[in-house]
Amino acid sequence: MPHDIVHELEIAAPASEVYEAVTTQQGLAGWWTRDATEALAVGAEARFGFDGGAVRFTMRVDALEAPELVHWQCTAGPDEWVGTSIAFRIEGTDAGSTLRFWHGGWEYEDGDLPRASFRWAMYLDSLRRLLETGTGSPADG
Repeated sequence: MPHDIVHELEIAAPASEVYEAVTTQQGLAGWWTRDATEALAVGAEARFGFDGGAVRFTMRVDALEAPELVHWQCTAGPDEWVGTSIAFRIEGTDAGSTLRFWHGGWEYEDGDLPRASFRWAMYLDSLRRLLETGTGSPADG
C-alpha cells in the first residue's frame, strides 16, 4: 500500500502569488532551493539540486491549472522518490490562501519518507515566510 505526505498551511498572500512561487524559477529559488530550473509547460521537466548538487531531482510537470493546481511526477532522483507524485492545491481565502500539499506514492513508510515529510514542512514554512515577509530559507543547491 503506498504512503503519502500531507501538509496544509495558511498563507497571507493571494492564490496567484502562491502559484507563481511554486511554478517559476525565481519563486522556487526563493523558498525551496536556489538550484531550481522550472519549466512552465505540461510535459516539461523541472530540475532541482541540493547539497551542492550531490542530490538532484527531476520532476515532470503533469498539471498546471493557474492559480489552483500544480502537479509533478518525480522521474529521477533518490530511489525512493522516483515514481512519487507531488501536488500543490491552492485555494484563495478571505485572509489569503490555503495551500494543501501532497507527496504521494511512497513505497515504504520508513526510509526517506519521514525525513522528506519533515523537510517539506520546513520548506513549506519557508514558502509562507517568503510570501509574507519577502524572505524564505531555500537550500543553497
